[in-house]
Order: sequence, then C-alpha cells, then structure tokens
Amino acid sequence: MRRESGAAGYRHARLEGILFEELNTLLRDDVTDPSLSGVRVMSIKLSVDYRSVRVHVAVDTSKPDLAELRREVLGGLARATPFLRYQLSNDLELKRTPELHFVFDGAIPQEEPKLVNAEQGTGNAE
Repeated sequence: MRRESGAAGYRHARLEGILFEELNTLLRDDVTDPSLSGVRVMSIKLSVDYRSVRVHVAVDTSKPDLAELRREVLGGLARATPFLRYQLSNDLELKRTPELHFVFDGAIPQEEPKLVNAEQGTGNAE
C-alpha cells in the first residue's frame, strides 16, 4: 500500500525549512572562521531520500575579486562541514544527518547606511 505523496511532501518541505534556519543560525552564531564572516544561506535543496542537501550560500561583502572570495568561502565551508553536521545531529532528531554540499551563489553587495535628513524624518505635515 502506498502512502499519500502529500504527507511526504509536507515533511520534506518542513525539514528543508528547519535545515535552512539551523544552518543560518550556526553560520551566524557558532562558526568562528574569519573566511565565513557574512556568509548567509540563500536556499536549500534536500534530496528525496534525505541523504544529502545542497546549500546555496552568498556573502555580504564588497570585495571585487569573486574567484578569490569563492575559493575562500568554499574552503572555509569544507573545514566547517564536520562541525555543522555534528551540530545538526545534536539539534535535530533525525535518523540520518544529511551530507552537506555547498554551492557559492556570489556576493551580496553591502549597502551604505542612508542618512535621514532631520527635516524629513519628523513626519509632521503642517
């Protein structure tokens, strides 16, 4: 007897969302590698058998050399992968912790803070 595909699809989407949040939190709060500062998870694609996950990452930076940045980030992620999988296995109750495969999506340009004019920022219309 076959299960309904809706239940498996819901679990799959829910687990993708949990992995997305956990990896973003781990990269932001727990990873101390300087080459990974500013790295954000952009999207996640979990395989249908839950054994591997493709993690698309981008970096908040203003560095012009993307090839060098890509090499630094992917090298840092390769070094951090065992730690990330260990933390995921502790935080999530899964039968198997998926293998992490990282894909570099590029750099997110840092925006300069905008100054608000004191006259415009009051919002009082007379």
